[in-house]
Amino acid sequence: MSTEQAAADVAEVEVQGVMKKLLLVTLFATGVAQAATRYDIHYGQFTEQFQQHGVLRSAEYQNQPEFSLDAKRLLWTAHAGDGDLATDIRYLELANPKSQQTLRTTPFGEFSATALAKPAGSYSVVRVEKDGTQRIWRISEQDEQLYVDLPGVGYHVWGEHGDLLLFLLEDKTGPNRAAYRKADGTLITLNSHIGRALAHIPATELFYFTAPATGQTAQSPLWLWQYDASANRTTQIAPMPGGGIDLAVTAQGQLWASAGTALYALKNQQWQKVADLGKHCQGKVSRFKFHRQQPLLAFVCEKESV
Repeated sequence: MSTEQAAADVAEVEVQGVMKKLLLVTLFATGVAQAATRYDIHYGQFTEQFQQHGVLRSAEYQNQPEFSLDAKRLLWTAHAGDGDLATDIRYLELANPKSQQTLRTTPFGEFSATALAKPAGSYSVVRVEKDGTQRIWRISEQDEQLYVDLPGVGYHVWGEHGDLLLFLLEDKTGPNRAAYRKADGTLITLNSHIGRALAHIPATELFYFTAPATGQTAQSPLWLWQYDASANRTTQIAPMPGGGIDLAVTAQGQLWASAGTALYALKNQQWQKVADLGKHCQGKVSRFKFHRQQPLLAFVCEKESV
């Protein structure tokens, strides 16, 4: 989790792209009270340029946009009520964006909703449980269940065969780290001191994460790393664009990164600037997400309140 997020006993601070764990800190609540940072969620159509359809503005925390598989809904993490665990997954129908609903109201904190193919209308989320444990749950409007019984998950992305690339939180065994989890539960540690961005290219065995270059300190600039699950091989690819922290995959299966208000595409193992969202964002694009098949884009404009 990052400083954007709430936990009962755990919060995360991002220092130059590196996540460090703090215990018994409620930075989320402090951030909301001071209203130091705003997270506006913009959404619309993206072909060669972004055509904005709407924007979600709130004085409270909201982040991590996701589209439903049928492209009818936009979902996001939103502060809901009092306390460090007061976050739910909210959604709106793109055909009727004025009406917002909660996917499932719980006494816990849910983050990072990821659409699942089965059952229809279900999502995997990172849930911060009563004792502060963070595991992957499956939730929908009808039910919920523990989905991956592995504690310490900060972020996750699914592969093609029930496998996962995970951001695991710092614990007594070591610093935060990227780990690949096979469908049978086998866990392979890939790198440490990683950034929060994770990505998978559909119809391949290729995963991506960010971490300092080989031999560099934890506070060093982030590089893009690739993990090929078919060969169990990790490769250092290229430095992230200056200030770049997030990754997303287009409907065409191309890896993109955000830095400032610009979007960059990975072409021939190098980043090339392909778009700028500065017309819509007077801050930085801290997160962005494409629909898997339709030309839809949602992004978070993070900016200091005035």
